[in-house]
Amino acid sequence: KAIEVLALRLSLQMNTGISSSPISVLAILGEELVVVVHVGTNDIGKGRRDVLEAKFRLLGKRLKSRTSMVAFSEMLPVPRAGPGRQAELQSLNAWMRRWCREEGFTFIRNWGNFWDGRSLYRRDGLHLNQSGTRLLALNIKKVVEQFLN
Repeated sequence: KAIEVLALRLSLQMNTGISSSPISVLAILGEELVVVVHVGTNDIGKGRRDVLEAKFRLLGKRLKSRTSMVAFSEMLPVPRAGPGRQAELQSLNAWMRRWCREEGFTFIRNWGNFWDGRSLYRRDGLHLNQSGTRLLALNIKKVVEQFLN
């Protein structure tokens, strides 16, 4: 099967909310769509936890109405962050993992592959380098292939 890749930047920023434009794009593409949501750690900002969870729930509800093939990719650790921020990310990932199970979404585990993996990040300690991007893409590709086979 041919895989058409659609990259959507979903904003979960506290001040903007979830954009409706990606959902509109999904409506044009039809029902048999594989959707993988990966949210970067700096995209979630320092928002209130309950608001972030509500935004994930809203996005999940909208995606579920379009396709049964939805996966959420675990947020990555941030090598430059302190223990408090890492714990916050792990806690949000734990919530997302439980929520995905409850909603029937696939959850893509990434943390173990990237924890203590400074060599997978650029010098800024936040963004992935080419090797890190390749590893993340392989994790996501495995899930997409499972959906399509």
